[in-house]
Order: sequence, then structure tokens, then C-alpha cells
Amino acid sequence: MDRRVLHLIGNAHLDPVWSWDWREGLNEGIATSRAILELMDEDGDLTFTRGETALYAHIEAHDPPTFRRIRSYVEAGRWEAVGGTEVQSDTNLASTATLLHSHVLGQGYLRSRFGAPARVAWFADSFGHSAGLPEILAAAGIEAFAFSRPGPQVLPIGKPVFWWEGSGGSRLLAYRPPAGWYGCERDEVPRRLDGLLSAFDGTGIENIGVLYGLGNHGGGPSRRMVADIRAWAAAHPEVQVSFSTLHRLMDALREEGRRKGADFFPVHRGELNFCLRGCYSSLARLKFPFRRTEAVASRAERTATTVSAALSGGKDALTARNAWAGLAFNSFHDVLPGSLIERAMEDQLAWLGGAMHRARGVENDALLALADRIDTTVAAPEPDRPAPVPILAWNPHPAQIEVPVEIEAALDYRPIWAYKGRVAQLPFELRDEEGRPLPFQQIPTEHLAMPDLPWRKRIVTRLRLPPMGWRLLTMGFVDHPEVPEAETPASAPRAGVVDNGIYRVAARVGGRGVRVQHRGRNLFGSAGLHFITVEDPFGSWGGMNEEPESLDLSTLIAAWKVTAVRTMEKGPQRAMLWVRLEGGRSRVDLRLSVSRMREAVDVEARVFWDERSARLKMVLPCGAGTAEFEVPGGTAVRGAVGEVPGGRWVRVFDAVPDAAAGAVSVLGFASDALFSFDLKRGALRATVVRATRYSCDRRIAASEEPWTPATDCGELRFRFLLTPGGEELPSEAWLLEEPPVAVPVPASSGELARAGSLMRLSPTGIRVVLFKQAEDGDGLLLSLQVPACGAATAEFEWMGKPVTLGRMEPGRISTWRLRNHNGRWTATSESPTA
Repeated sequence: MDRRVLHLIGNAHLDPVWSWDWREGLNEGIATSRAILELMDEDGDLTFTRGETALYAHIEAHDPPTFRRIRSYVEAGRWEAVGGTEVQSDTNLASTATLLHSHVLGQGYLRSRFGAPARVAWFADSFGHSAGLPEILAAAGIEAFAFSRPGPQVLPIGKPVFWWEGSGGSRLLAYRPPAGWYGCERDEVPRRLDGLLSAFDGTGIENIGVLYGLGNHGGGPSRRMVADIRAWAAAHPEVQVSFSTLHRLMDALREEGRRKGADFFPVHRGELNFCLRGCYSSLARLKFPFRRTEAVASRAERTATTVSAALSGGKDALTARNAWAGLAFNSFHDVLPGSLIERAMEDQLAWLGGAMHRARGVENDALLALADRIDTTVAAPEPDRPAPVPILAWNPHPAQIEVPVEIEAALDYRPIWAYKGRVAQLPFELRDEEGRPLPFQQIPTEHLAMPDLPWRKRIVTRLRLPPMGWRLLTMGFVDHPEVPEAETPASAPRAGVVDNGIYRVAARVGGRGVRVQHRGRNLFGSAGLHFITVEDPFGSWGGMNEEPESLDLSTLIAAWKVTAVRTMEKGPQRAMLWVRLEGGRSRVDLRLSVSRMREAVDVEARVFWDERSARLKMVLPCGAGTAEFEVPGGTAVRGAVGEVPGGRWVRVFDAVPDAAAGAVSVLGFASDALFSFDLKRGALRATVVRATRYSCDRRIAASEEPWTPATDCGELRFRFLLTPGGEELPSEAWLLEEPPVAVPVPASSGELARAGSLMRLSPTGIRVVLFKQAEDGDGLLLSLQVPACGAATAEFEWMGKPVTLGRMEPGRISTWRLRNHNGRWTATSESPTA
């Protein structure tokens, strides 16, 4: 074997938020950088590696001289910028869109400040990695990947260096140090060097990466460490010791693999998981709004980009960039996983709130601009009567949808006194873009003021909406309204039962749970959909050492019971059952809806949680043998392996999903908030909330330390749905999170038709991951991903005309730049980080 080379890679892992808030974390980035620069000035060989563009931006803004020194060392090849993201994100919980946008922002920053984007990702401390991450990183221009979690004792892989292959075939050269961690103690360097040499014995690998430097709150290499390295190198002349960088290490390993043959490094396919599993459900109070902000930002971006392009030819696109920046920072691996202190959590919640507000503002600006160009005129009102309200119904998805839509509007400027005490008898109607009456059902308004006086009305109706398009509806108070009867109406045949001919949902006081039938088949057996409280004494991260009892949380504290049932809605469009379940000191209120012609049960859940060292699980006993989970960048199939991270949807099979074995999908589940699941005794169990302590790494029993606050006590809300689990499931999940918008708009005489479509994409399985104005202002960037189950030729219609995109590889994220040449749009293959 050739002489081995130790690549000494100095770094200073710095959590910008953890046991401190963002101000302290970012300011420490300045102090750490100054100290490292002083050491580099003293020692002409020393190199340093730094990722996280949020830290660079903070230094640039608040300490320009230090930033100029960093840039000079970057130009000299001694300071290395890696990662290409705002922060070291959690890669199990953030969405595909958030992770890709973080690279768009980060790589763009590195290119503009240092002349080139990163080619190597460095996830020093992130808690495991999604099976789809290679596709996201490859799309962002990343060629290699270094990480430390999970360690070899949790996830054995043949060699410390391997090819990591995504579901679309994208490959990254991956490096995981087999000894030590991303930092080191002050006196540890000689032992680390000895340990790594020993760990690489028998691998045949010549190039060995050594991550060293103090870390967790900055720090980096010290003078003692550098002296110890030089002394060790003098004592080991058989080893080449080189101050290096991650890029140099990965380039050397790639060249070594080329010399030694295609099979020299093993290939790993699938996820790099699991570790610190409590993070999949810690701090629902932060996780839930993060997911909702992701959904609002995605919907706003597609809407604003599409509408701006239609109205201005793509020259002046509204942007949700600031919202994505907020999401990118809050995807950090101690924020989104919920392992930060309470004070820091409150700051990050405020940050998320600002991001959501900015995204909603961008979307509203776009829809108002569109409405101003649409013919939204209404019929002249009768004398001293209010005019009908024009309502813009907008579909933010590039495929046609037909779904129940709720609409609320004020029918007059003051309460309508003539109908005092006869609120339900107020005559009004809903008409479509051609003036045709539409069937609808009155439902309760959101306000409880003046219940005996009609003023505002809220309805639900089933609408078919064109892809990325609109319909102009009107809703108004009239003396003789036309309200057509709905076909195949929903019903509430008796107390405690709702039915739409497809699903029947029933509950009774004293029962264990909610019974659900799909076309006559009981989905959840005699127990029904139910809840249990189980013991969970573990801290924020769960079991710090993968203790078996932390992976299978099943020690029962409380089996919940149904304590109240009421039929809330019964009408032709929708029937709704309200069910209260209680256990211990907590309760859950469910509003379960079945809508006409809809192959899904829609559920709104409100949790009142008051427990300690405990976890609430929603149990769906459906004969589960294995399940397919949506994860960032793709999907993952898992069996009964304890707590696992899941995304927007889960498809449950009765056996291993092998076509030859005849596995059958028995359930589809989607939510707008939940992240953590397990399979147990044939049931899919979703963790709703857990009561641990803030930033805690110890076991604490419920009775211990009553003065330390338990997380997530209080009220939480989320939504979920149940489907058969077929091809419709991913689309239903996206519609759950990003429903159509129905907003009252001012009447105006615009030139656009009262119904229209701006963008169409098929087949429906293709997902829009990113659609925005290019960072350089030259056209629009469109990133799409097709499921890994099959390649597809994307059929793309833009502004009413076909635009050629071409064939997409299964699982890959493909990006095009759309340009407008005198009214003719063209698409060219592009990187999303361009």
C-alpha cells in the first residue's frame, strides 16, 4: 500500500442556537473567526473549514475587517467554505423544498462572496440523513458528503468511505470518521491520530480525514493542538501529515477510488439512520408551525412566480425569498428537532411567524394583482341592497383538482336586521364564472358574536379548479336564490354516525375510539382509531445511546376513552362528527368530516396536553406489516424498527411491499404536522406530542423536578386525513397542506376571463420543488421531481402554450431555466443554485 496521508481538517462546530439564543450563537461566530485568523497568521501551514453561510453573512454585516481577512485566506486556499447551506439543517424533518432553497441561498452567497459554490457538504452534527438527501445535494451541485451521525456502532457500513446513492441514481462520495467525532478535547489529538490509523487498518484506504478543533460553541484548533500534530508527525515519518480541507480530502479519495477500481468503495443505498430519535417529536409547539410555514411558502412561491410571469412576462417576479431564508435558518439541527432551550425556542417561533407573514403577504399581493386584471364585475344591486361579493378561487397546484372548498364572506356592511332570529333563513346564493348557481351547504361562521343576526355567511361547496388557475365566483344576498341540489349527498343517518357512501365514521360515549369503515370494511378493527399515553422519561434527544427502551415506547400510562360525541354538520355537501377522547389529565377533540364524492376522511384535531415524561400516540390498528414514508428527497420503506421520522404521508401495507408477494395497501395517512411514527402489533402509531424537558439529555421521571417545565403543555392543533393509500395519497397530502385559496376581492373590469389556467404539468405524480425567479434575474427556475417508481416525460404547458422539458429520470430533481423571448418561452436545463 502507498504511504498513508492524514488530512488534518481544522473546524469549529458552532451551533448558532442551542443552549443559547441566536444572538449569542452568531456573535460567537465573529469571536471564533477572529481567534482562528490570529492562529493562521502565526502558522503559515494551518488551514480551516467553515460552513453555514448565515455565520458568514453575520460576520460580513457586523465585522467587515474580519470578513475581508477570511476572504483573503479563501483566495489563498487555506480557508475553505463548505456545505452551501444557511446552517447545518436537520435532514429528516425539513421538506425537500426547504433543503433545496437553503442550498439556493447558501450556494448563491458563496458564489457571490468567494467566487465559487461548495462541492462538499459537511453535516457534522445532524441527527441522521434522509434516503432522498443525495438527490437534493446532487441537484445543488454537491459532489461529496461528510458526516458523523449515526456512528458505525449504530449503522455499520463496509468502509469509512463509500458511495451514497439516492433513489434517482445520484451518487455522492461519503466520508464518516470511524473514530472520534467532529471536534476534540484539548489533549486528544495524538490519541485521535493513533485511533484513526488503527481504524483504517485493513481498509486499503490511503487518504484519511482527521476532523479536529474545539466545537459546539465555536473554538476551533488551538496552539496546543497544532504543536501536538507536529510532534506526532515527527514521531511517525511513515505517515504523511498534511494540513488540508474537506475538498482536498474528497478530491484525493475520488482519485484514489479511480485508481483502485470501481468496486474499491462500497455503495450504500437508502437512508443513513437512525439516531437521537426523540428529536422526531420533541417540541411540537415549534414543529407544527414550521411545517405550516413550509406549506405557505411553497404555495406563495408558486402563486407569486406564476402570476408575476403572466402579468409582467417574467421581468418583475414577486419573491418569497425572505420566507425561505427564515425556514432555512430554523431547519437547523437543534431548532427543528426541538433540542433547544425555552428562551431560544420563543425567539425561533417569532422568526417563523415573521416568515409565514411574509409568505402570506407575497401570496396576497399576487392574487390581488391577478384579480385586478380579471373581470370581477358583479350585477348591479337592487335599491338599497348590497352587491354580490366577488370571490377569487385559486388552485396553487399545476394539476386540476376537485375538492371541498370553504368560503366565508360578509353579505352586507351591517347585520341584516330583517332576519333577526332567522339566521338560517337568510336567502343567498353562490354562482360560478358563467353565472350558473352552484350547490353549497351552510356551515357555522368562525365568529360567535351576534348569533341571532345574519351578517357573514360561511359555506362549503365542491369545486373543480383548473391547474394553476382560477374561477371567479359570486356570493350574494337575494330574495329568491337558486341553490341546486347536490348529487350523492353526504348524510348523518343517526346520532354518532356520518356517511358519504364511501366512508362511514362512528363513535359512542364509553367506546375506546372512532370506528371507520371504507366501503363496508372496518379499517381499524373493534378498537377503532384511538389514543394512548405511554411513558417517555427520555430527554429532548430521546435515548442518547439508542437504548432499546427508548426505541419502543409502549409502557402504558393511560388508555383513552370517548367521553362525548356530537353531530356538528349534516348536509348534502358534508357531514361532520365531533368526538372528545380523554386520558389522564389530557383530552383530544376530533372533527371528522366526510364529504360527498370524496374518497377520504378529513380530520381536524385539537389536543389539550397536560402530562410530564409522557408521549401521546394515535393508534391506527390496520394490519400493518410495513410502511412507505415520504421523506425529504424521496421515500423510505420500513418495518417495525421503532420510532422513525416520517413526512407528509405514510402508505401502510399488509406485508412487505413486494409485487410478487402480493402486498396490499391497507391505509393511507397524511398530516400537516406530525413527524414521528412506529409500527407495533399490526398498527401504525403516530406520535402527536411528547412531554420532555427543554434541552435535556437525561432521563427524568414524571414525579422528579416538578419545577422544570415540561414541553408542549397546553393546546396544539393539527389536521390529518385517511385514504385507501393508493396513487392518490401524495396528491391528497399536498392538498391537505396547501389547499386552494378562496378570497373576496374588489370588483373591477379587468381584461382576463373569469376562469383561466396559467400552468399545467403532467403526469400528476411530478412535484414542483422550486419555482422562482433566478437569483441572477435572468428568467425563472423550475425544479421538478418525479417519484422513483418510474421515469416520466414531463408535459408542461405555460401561459397556454406547450414548452418542451423532456424526459425526467425517476427520483431525480431536474431544473430548467424558463426565458421569455418576445412572448415565446423556452426551457434549458439548469442548476437550481445558478
